[in-house]
Amino acid sequence: MSPILPAKRPRLVTVKTAVQLSPHLRRLCFSGSELADYPVTCGGAHIKVMLAQPYQSEPVLPVMTASGPRWANPEDKPIIRTYSIRAVRPETQELEIDFVIHGDSGPASAFAVHAKPGDKVILSGPGGPHPMLPLADHYLLVGDLTALPAITAMCEVMPTNARGEIAIVVPDKADAQPISLPIGVRCQWFVGEPAASGLLDHVLSLPLSRDGGFFWLGGEEALVLPLRRYLRSTLEVDRQSLYAVPYWRRGKSEEAYHQTRHEVMDNESDR
Repeated sequence: MSPILPAKRPRLVTVKTAVQLSPHLRRLCFSGSELADYPVTCGGAHIKVMLAQPYQSEPVLPVMTASGPRWANPEDKPIIRTYSIRAVRPETQELEIDFVIHGDSGPASAFAVHAKPGDKVILSGPGGPHPMLPLADHYLLVGDLTALPAITAMCEVMPTNARGEIAIVVPDKADAQPISLPIGVRCQWFVGEPAASGLLDHVLSLPLSRDGGFFWLGGEEALVLPLRRYLRSTLEVDRQSLYAVPYWRRGKSEEAYHQTRHEVMDNESDR
């Protein structure tokens, strides 16, 4: 009898297709038999993408332990980056991730820019709340380009009678994508730096109500934190109705920002 494998185990998969969606966004579709039993989840869930080191032909799978993944040789540990699942289709053994690209200045961007069919990566199981978008009377979704894949995926599962506001800032107007929305949901696009594009002033001017709402924030720290502070302190939104994650901080790599991000997420001093 074959052993029962853990549902959230890391899985070695290959690039199936690579499609340029916009100047700064590239979609990679990964495939492999390992995805046949991938946990059912909605788009927007967090996922770890593990990339081969420059001297490796493919990344090395870890051994799963009670305290998490471990590599027998620490030098074999892949480069790890966090992304959002854009779509997952276990029935066709496919999973899609939209990568923000900025040339070869980062390992994940460089991988996405040059990815070709057959290239291998390791994908973790999904993380984050389930469902990512709970039922609510009304919604506020706000983010930058790094949050666009999650926002787009959540819009696909919104109830048809949903009401709400979406605000997204992108680096180039060509990065704005058509999003299919319920008739009661409005989307406003902004172009420029996340914290200096007019998006913050726009959100602060909205006639928001905390009652019955769900509020989702994702993107650069300078965008997420002021809005979290406003929602928690001024609008008095309770923590259960607010999802606010600073995905990144300008000038810092994921490794450098990892601990700081968790401290920022746990810090309620701006309440």
